[in-house]
Parts: sequence; structure tokens; C-alpha cells
Amino acid sequence: MFLAHAPISYLANEVIQKKKISGLKNSQQVLLAILSLLFGILPDFDFFILSILKIPTYTHHNFFTHTPIYWIGLWLLLVLLSKVVYPYLNTKTKQFLTKDFLNIILNSFLIAGLSHLLADLLVGNIVLLFPFSGFHFTILKYLLEPSYFTGYFSSVYFAIEIIIIAIFFFSFSKKFLKKQRWDNILAYILISLSVIYLCFTVFMNLQTYNNSFLEGSNKPYIDYDVDFDTLRDVEDWDVDNDGINNIEDADYENIIENAQKIIDSNKMAVGEAENFTDKILLHYGALNSYRLVSQAFYENLSPIEPVIKDFYIKSLEEKSYLVNFDYVEILRNYFQSNNSLLDLNFQANPILVPGKIFFLIDTNREIMNMGITLYDNSVGIVLPGERKIQRHSLEGIIKFYGDTISTFQIVQ
Repeated sequence: MFLAHAPISYLANEVIQKKKISGLKNSQQVLLAILSLLFGILPDFDFFILSILKIPTYTHHNFFTHTPIYWIGLWLLLVLLSKVVYPYLNTKTKQFLTKDFLNIILNSFLIAGLSHLLADLLVGNIVLLFPFSGFHFTILKYLLEPSYFTGYFSSVYFAIEIIIIAIFFFSFSKKFLKKQRWDNILAYILISLSVIYLCFTVFMNLQTYNNSFLEGSNKPYIDYDVDFDTLRDVEDWDVDNDGINNIEDADYENIIENAQKIIDSNKMAVGEAENFTDKILLHYGALNSYRLVSQAFYENLSPIEPVIKDFYIKSLEEKSYLVNFDYVEILRNYFQSNNSLLDLNFQANPILVPGKIFFLIDTNREIMNMGITLYDNSVGIVLPGERKIQRHSLEGIIKFYGDTISTFQIVQ
């Protein structure tokens, strides 16, 4: 989780210590609320520790600071220190920081740490039984796996965070803010909308092809680093670190099998983003032709995006860290720069060699579509108007596009 750790900590503390908190002064309750929010994000401060140690921050769930035994031990240490230090506080400080209030703060620290880990356990993974076991536990992570192309902020996980944040605002405003006429109505509308959004993301998750956690990649880690070079494989143009980029080094037999498996899933697809609905479906994980090819490479542990990005950035005259480009166009430019593109020879037998990326070019020399060749002259491609990924024959796509195809370019 990203945004909901502090709200979860606050809500958990309010529920677990409700009776004790109600007996505090208003100023004490305000301070406790602020502290519970801060305590909720405290476990993620291991990002700074890992940065200092020059360990990739994406591994922080594997670090001992993200284990229950660490936070319980730290809480016991603070309890012990409080008993040692408290007798030395002056009378004025003790009037505000009473023993009961101090115990409530210390309990809030423990509740915050454990609720943070519980939230990570819900949608991520943690080493729950450290140091007795290094196995990573999770609850929902693999049940509602996000799309490789949409990321966290379009996932069911983020929708769950939005609901938690909505409940937090309702609870916090009711306790600390002035009562307004429309408070309850607005709060219920916000919670209702967040529930509707959750239902929508769950629906889209079930309809789309989602495989961003690779099999055989040291699962359950989301950020796998096969060559241990501190660079995540999804950002590494040379995953196995052998000096050959992922496109050139890929196992194309495996890629063909991956593409066929994706097609056989019959999941949601968008052939062409012509309207707002198409863009929404793509935003939430629908496949198109490029995504079909990219996913097949990704499942081979050969992501093509880092290769394309590296090629594009090196081609720029004015360098920039922030770049935005058309992956299909740059992929074609990449093959053209290597003199790898040929016009399809329709006299060959078989006409299509399996495992080859191709581009359909119109009379204006623009890319109409792309895809990958499979066995028996079939191809992996999503045609305009399609809503489900499906298998196509070479004859079928030529018939569909007709004379609009000027050139059928294929990688040699």
C-alpha cells in the first residue's frame, strides 16, 4: 500500500483503544491522532536505511524492519525505556503526559506497526514468521493480480486504499471538525463512490489478462532481479547481463507458446482506441496487439520496453529523463535501424516463419497494426472492433484489411 497506511493506523487505534482514548483530554486526543498517523508510515522509513546501505528500496519487504517480531521487540524496548525515564520528568510534564496517556501512546505505536504489516500482508507480501522462516506470506496479492501495463494505481489494491481513506475522512472529520450540514451526506457519497470503484476494478481484473508476477522468478517477489545487478528486470534491457539485449536474446519458441496461451485466455481486448470507452478499457488492462507481443516477451523474462526506451533515448539529440513515445513506432524504428525488416514473401512455404514480429503499413507509410507470427500461418494480433483476444490466420487479416495494406513488413 502507498497512501492508506496512516489512515489504517488511525482507524485501528481508534477501534482497539476506543474506551481508553475517550477518557483523554481533547488536546491529548489530537496529539494521539497525529502520532497514530505518523506511526502508521514509520515502517516504510526502511527506505532510507536501504538507500544508505545501497540496497534497492524495492526489496524493503524482505528487510527485517518489515517483520512483526521487529516491531514487537521495538515496542517492548520503548516500554522499558519509558519506565526508566518517566520518574525523571518534571511535574508539569507529568500533568500532560500521564502514565495512562503514555501507555496509550506506546500501545498506539505497536498497533500502528502491526496494522502497517497487516495492510502489506493484504495486498503485498511480508516475511511474517521471521526469523523462523523466510517464506513470504500474502492474502490477496495473487488472487487479484494487476496488469503488467496498468500498474498499481489502476489496480484493485488501490481501490481498497481509496475505501480506507474515505472511511478515515468520515471518522476523523466527525471527531475533530465542526459539524456541517452536509457532512454525513458527503461522507456517505464518498464511501459509496469508492465502493463502486472497487467493484469496477474487480470486474475489470476478472475480464482482463493479468500476469505481472512471473512464474519461476523467485515468486512471490514482484520486483525480480535475475542477474542481481540492483536493476529490476522490468527496467533492465539486458536481463541476464550477457551483453545481448532482451529482444535479440529471447527464446522465441517460448514466446510463441506464451502468445498462444494469452490468446487462448480469450480475455478483453481493444483493437483500436477510437473513443473514451476504448481508452478506459486500455487503461484498466485490456490487451491490444502491442500488449500481446510485449506480454509474451515479458513472460519469457525478456521485457522489450527497456530495450525500446534505451534505443529511443540514445537517438535523442536533447537528452531527458522524462520521455513519452509511441512504443509501436519506436519498436519498428529499432528493427529498421538494424536492417531487420523485410517485405513478406507470399511465395515462401510456409509463408510465415513462427515467432516473428510484423507491422502492417498503409499507403501513407503509417503503421496500421502489428503482431507476432505463430504456427500454421496463424498470427497474434488484435483487429479493430474486437473486444476479446482471439486467434487469426494470415488469410483472415489480409482479407480484413484488403487494399489498405501497402506493405507487410516482417522481422527477418
